[in-house]
Amino acid sequence: MPDLAIRGVPDDLHRELKAAAERNHRSLNGEIVSRLTASIRPEAIDPVALLDRIQRRYRTLGPIDLDNLRRRGL
Repeated sequence: MPDLAIRGVPDDLHRELKAAAERNHRSLNGEIVSRLTASIRPEAIDPVALLDRIQRRYRTLGPIDLDNLRRRGL
């Protein structure tokens, strides 16, 4: 597998990538490879499966009153 060196990465981008790698339990290299792969080979989205995931997530969160959040400035 070939190696790739990236130079001139801004400090803030480097910090954000390191933080994302930690959140995703990856090395910095693993995070970068994962993001590059996703940008080159995006996964096809199954709308039915996506809707199912959204509905399951909504059930765990319960109802959200968007008008109330807007009034509070959130």
